[in-house]
Amino acid sequence: MIKIVNIRRCLLPGLIILTVFSSCKKWLDVTPQTQIKEGEQFSSQQGFTDALFGTYTLAASDSLYGNSLSFGMLDVLAQYYENKASTTTWYGPMARYMYTSASTGGTLSVVVKVNNIWGGMYNAIAQANYILKNVDVHKDVLKGDAYNIVKGEALALRAFMHFDLLRMFAPAWLDGANAQRTAIPYMEQFTVIPQEKKTVIEILNKCEQELLGAQSLLAVNTNIDQIASNQGSTSLDLFLMYRQNHLNYWAVKGTLARLYLYKGDKVNALKYAKEVIESGKFSLIKSTELSTDPTSITSDLTFTKEHIFSVYVAGLKTVTDNLFKQAGTSAETTDLFSTRAKLDALYEATVTGYGSDIRRVDIGRLWQQVTTAVVYSKKFYADNPGNVRQRLIPNMRLPEMYFIAAEASAAPADGVVFLNAVRTARLLPALDASISAATLDAEIQKEFRKEMYGEGQAFFFYKRKNIVNIPDGVVNPMSEVKYVFPFPDNELEFGK
Repeated sequence: MIKIVNIRRCLLPGLIILTVFSSCKKWLDVTPQTQIKEGEQFSSQQGFTDALFGTYTLAASDSLYGNSLSFGMLDVLAQYYENKASTTTWYGPMARYMYTSASTGGTLSVVVKVNNIWGGMYNAIAQANYILKNVDVHKDVLKGDAYNIVKGEALALRAFMHFDLLRMFAPAWLDGANAQRTAIPYMEQFTVIPQEKKTVIEILNKCEQELLGAQSLLAVNTNIDQIASNQGSTSLDLFLMYRQNHLNYWAVKGTLARLYLYKGDKVNALKYAKEVIESGKFSLIKSTELSTDPTSITSDLTFTKEHIFSVYVAGLKTVTDNLFKQAGTSAETTDLFSTRAKLDALYEATVTGYGSDIRRVDIGRLWQQVTTAVVYSKKFYADNPGNVRQRLIPNMRLPEMYFIAAEASAAPADGVVFLNAVRTARLLPALDASISAATLDAEIQKEFRKEMYGEGQAFFFYKRKNIVNIPDGVVNPMSEVKYVFPFPDNELEFGK
């Protein structure tokens, strides 16, 4: 039996979300109103819809992509924020990569936050496995393309989350030097029996295999609908609504581009990044499309036209109001903020021709400066209940595909074309086509830092590249022990 924790309709029209896991160890016998037998759960297409959206809900939780794996913990590790001196909250120890610290200061400790990521990811994976366990058995209840979409998304979610677990809890690939190092368990079955940990290369191969399988299944629907227009979905089919909030066909390709670059396969990384870029489904936002009023119904500070995959967080305003203040005269110890000097350095404010960069503090659209010592991002500002886009957190955006293509190109002259596409869209001057490979690499890192503020990807970039000195790092030089999360004490719940 499966315990139904919550069934509710979220603010996106027609999107029913089912949250199903309270424990992966056993299902509790509860009253008939709150339990559904497995056969009943998947006796209709709606049951599969509920279970699939339940997986996304788990993934969008505060411990995962709704906070810690986006603007929260991962960006603290990437040294974007300024509470590094604090030792009474989790921020200071986290910024120092003290993963077993029990300091709390009224908030969750570092060790608990790391444990919650491990447990939360495997709970969401278990939900995907629950779907995959039943989708072939009950294929007859899925009409039209629903079977391909349900199975494809569940496979993609399982691979996507395992890949991120690998990027956190295992040593980096480093041109294959760590290929045979012990990594994480790959959970393919709906089971609570601990699984043996696999090696880094085994996990990457399994993720690749499942992403390619998901791509084939999801090829039945390559459309992307209208989140970016804020007018709601144009589809009447629940499975086809809000495709940017699903691991859609193009998001799978984007994940493959990430994975191939991670393992040094630049040919395939370039191939998949270009397929997303050239799809015509996403576009780099124009400066004229940025609203100067974040309370407006047209406000779009996460650039949703560029979202390849994002999660919907109904309570995002509550979370971000506590972390990114839009009023007041000073910062609180649990806030996430930077300084004007460091942001000016990040966006190269003193460089000739860089004054019009739409991401700069001077431009005003994306930042709230309280004092020169306290500047908050407005990327996740949410103050208009009718603006769906203010409840979206991007997991993958189009600029990353350009950065992957730039790095994976065979020659610097080819790579700079992709990097310049992002730079000119942000109103920066184009780089010269004759730049060296070393200069191109340095410029990619600069643009990646500028672009990914608040999105949880910079730490992964530094780890993949084995960056020794992270910009603004408080405990440089970096080392493997700082880049690799320790396994939780209770990890036998999922692996052995």
